[in-house]
Amino acid sequence: MTATVTEPTGARARQTYYWRVRNARTRHRPETAAQAWHIQPGHPGGAYSDLGHELDPPAHHTPTLLSRSQPTGRRGEKQEFRAGCLACGWEGPVHSGDGFGNGDNEAVEDAHDHCFPRWRTLPPITTVEDRWAVPRSRSRWAQLTAQYPADWIDQGAPIVAWRRYRREAHVPPYAGRPRYELHVARPPRDRVPSPADQGALF
Repeated sequence: MTATVTEPTGARARQTYYWRVRNARTRHRPETAAQAWHIQPGHPGGAYSDLGHELDPPAHHTPTLLSRSQPTGRRGEKQEFRAGCLACGWEGPVHSGDGFGNGDNEAVEDAHDHCFPRWRTLPPITTVEDRWAVPRSRSRWAQLTAQYPADWIDQGAPIVAWRRYRREAHVPPYAGRPRYELHVARPPRDRVPSPADQGALF
């Protein structure tokens, strides 16, 4: 695939084009399909389709992740990621990285900035255990989501959780979890002077 080829824009159109290349329905070699922007496997809208997606897009903005491989020279390649929306043609800026929280996290956050602009203000889940326990407990889930803007839960707004390590990858929706789980930095703790601090001695 060459840089002069014009690809369609929009996550749904790009996914259809990717499968058309992969299934040899274009003039490009099928092995170059990974160089076309496509929905990252496991992310919303990433199902097989080379005949086009459903005719009607979702009724509300729906975040997803686009990716592609770019050759860098002799046998080398780099991964690129960008945000996409399944309901409209919007796409975010390109981020490079190796995935696993590097490059892909930034793009997923861009997608949520587009679909759920105030997601960063949502209440976080603060322990790893609660990532599983809260969604399974009706009372705790209701308590958490009562702080979400109206209709966001029905539209697939994300769960926000404190991350365990610096590049913990965001988790896409999967069976039993119809929304992203976004990992954010734990806020800094206010430092309380200990008795050994010089300032506390005077």
